[in-house]
Amino acid sequence: MLKALAPLLLLAAPATAQSPPVPAAAQAQLDELARAVQRYRDVRAAQAAGWEPSPIGREDSPLMGEHWVRKGAPEYGPGEPLDFTEPSNLQYAWINGRRELVGVSYVVRIAPGDPLPRGFAGDADRWHVHDVERAVAAATEGRWLLRVLVNGWLDANYRSKGDDRSRLAMVHAWVTVPSPNGVFSTNNRAISYLRAGLPASFANGGTAEAALGVNLAAKDGCANTLNGAPWIAHAKDAQKRSLLATCEALGAEVRRGLASGARAVNAAGEAAWAKLEAAKRATLTPDQLRRIDAITEHDPMHHEGHGGHHGS
Repeated sequence: MLKALAPLLLLAAPATAQSPPVPAAAQAQLDELARAVQRYRDVRAAQAAGWEPSPIGREDSPLMGEHWVRKGAPEYGPGEPLDFTEPSNLQYAWINGRRELVGVSYVVRIAPGDPLPRGFAGDADRWHVHDVERAVAAATEGRWLLRVLVNGWLDANYRSKGDDRSRLAMVHAWVTVPSPNGVFSTNNRAISYLRAGLPASFANGGTAEAALGVNLAAKDGCANTLNGAPWIAHAKDAQKRSLLATCEALGAEVRRGLASGARAVNAAGEAAWAKLEAAKRATLTPDQLRRIDAITEHDPMHHEGHGGHHGS
């Protein structure tokens, strides 16, 4: 179940760092992975094979899409090699009115102090770690009944078994929709542009903030962008309505300029995102903003310098 909870246990901070060059051995593994998931480009094939939207990660989140899971998929543990035909998640995004396979991800449960997973060959894979205990504490703050229920589930699933692997190490592999920041980047800016009906190449000259702003112009862009954060923040209904109205106005503004060319679109997207962030700071209290920050993942990592094993 932790594997299913992984996608939205923490919110992702925008990241634009370029992944290192992929060595030949890792590229061979990526090619194997791409061949293995090729059949899932048709979402009906994925459904027939038992894949379904994660109960938590089913939203078409900006820069990532939906996370799908499959009962019986491998449960990877520390030190175990990845099966490059069996990812933990398939990732779909709604593009041109249909679900498109945009990439996959691997999830490995680790304990505090464990090294990063061995992963792909070399040092190019960009792992990030979600602290489940910290996420649960932030998400259930002030919600005593939910905290009791969630902690009961955590007790039953690993605390009572002496399993302290309460962190989720994840790596994305954008093997079907290339990411401007590399195949192992934490997110994929191209998704926002495709979702808005624009060429993926528009992402090449933009920032993560520009892509997030462009996403506001897509269908359901504001619903997907704001999903999760107001709930974590304990936002009141009036605050939610205010943020949604601001977001929709900004999305309409970006949408009016989508035919203006890549540079203008990226400038408009970046400006829209800055205005939405300012609206959040003006609308939410410092304590509400603290709750959101507590559950946001900020620091993707490579193997090098973090004690991880290198792939062979």
